[in-house]
Amino acid sequence: MKSSWKRFLSLALCAALVFGVLGVSALAVNAEDDSALPYHYYTYLGDSISWGYGLNADMDSHDPYNVGRRVDGSFTDIVADVLEQTNGAEVHPAASSGARLCDFRILLERGMGVTDPYDRVNDWYGDRHPERTVRLREMGPEICEYISHSDLVTIQLGINDLAAALVNALYATGLVDLNKLSDISDFNSAMEYVKFALGNVLQSPDVFGNLVRKFNSEINEIRANAVAVVDDVTQLAPGADILVIGYHKAVKSLRVIPGTDFSPLFDLINAALVSLNDYYASVASNYSNVHYVDAPDATVFYSDGTQLVEVLKNVEGILKNVHPDAAGHAYIADCVLEALKELNACPHNHTNTNACTVKVGLHSEYVSTEVCADCGKVLNSSKLVTPAGTVYTPMYTLKNAVTTVQNAVFSTANRLTFGLMSKLVK
Repeated sequence: MKSSWKRFLSLALCAALVFGVLGVSALAVNAEDDSALPYHYYTYLGDSISWGYGLNADMDSHDPYNVGRRVDGSFTDIVADVLEQTNGAEVHPAASSGARLCDFRILLERGMGVTDPYDRVNDWYGDRHPERTVRLREMGPEICEYISHSDLVTIQLGINDLAAALVNALYATGLVDLNKLSDISDFNSAMEYVKFALGNVLQSPDVFGNLVRKFNSEINEIRANAVAVVDDVTQLAPGADILVIGYHKAVKSLRVIPGTDFSPLFDLINAALVSLNDYYASVASNYSNVHYVDAPDATVFYSDGTQLVEVLKNVEGILKNVHPDAAGHAYIADCVLEALKELNACPHNHTNTNACTVKVGLHSEYVSTEVCADCGKVLNSSKLVTPAGTVYTPMYTLKNAVTTVQNAVFSTANRLTFGLMSKLVK
């Protein structure tokens, strides 16, 4: 009985000593796979997907254009949680619902003090969301400051640019004006719209040619803005790892004809997204610190096989339901974290490793993280081994964990503590 009592006190003292001097609870993190991620300052740029639209109804209805909010369960929030837990990382959200590449190019160039910054005005999308456009573009200096301090930046932008490109191309035909369409309420207003459309066609009868030319022009601008945004971020954070996140197949689950897989319109949209992703991968290959992450299979709020007729009954719903659901965001986060692990994997064969074991109490020892002696990469996470089991400690204590434990164990204060505890248990 006395032996068991001594054993209990020994374990309790060891746990209190080690966890106390480390300043964290080892039970809080048991993330051996994530412990090697070395990032301390994470900034993410993006649109409603990076922002987390659809995951929290209260957040969706509360100023979704606001930059600086983290939404629980978004892939960016999940990645941020891992970095906070393993490294105590500082996180700066810079995503805005509805944001486009052109918005971020404008704000970055203005924040960097470019003499003649790029600008875009008077397009359908900018007119539709003037409050978002103005507020976001004014944040150039603040977001540039975030990026310049970052050792990790993620970017996911472009899907809203594609949507705007399509609508602007439809406007170019003269047949479409969404504001006028929304005003149709009876036969007379419908006839007024027909008159308006026919008048445009008579002035410029090459309807299809206008559509194609405008769409091609928009796509070329999207590509130029993608290059500019990536280049600006690399200039602001030349030492950071920059991840460009590809888009999921947002409309893959929607079907045109009930009971069939016939979906040419939606397949066309998916093809456009794949083309954008491929272009991003090509752009990333031109930089040593920019990496493309593919995440095509994220699930969305629409279930597989949702029919077009259901969508038409709830047009507003499609704005939410093509976004990733909670499982979809978890999948994207996994893709990002796996990419970060691969990026930080040690290139050596680890034949030469260093590790240190320190006795911290009766029947207990602290084993420091094993590292590659050639490059210092982490191979196994630090751990406290006791008769009761093994618990792992967070990554951010690695560099000074062994020294801290040694100093604590062999300091005068701890010798007195051990002496006092020994008298109590005799």
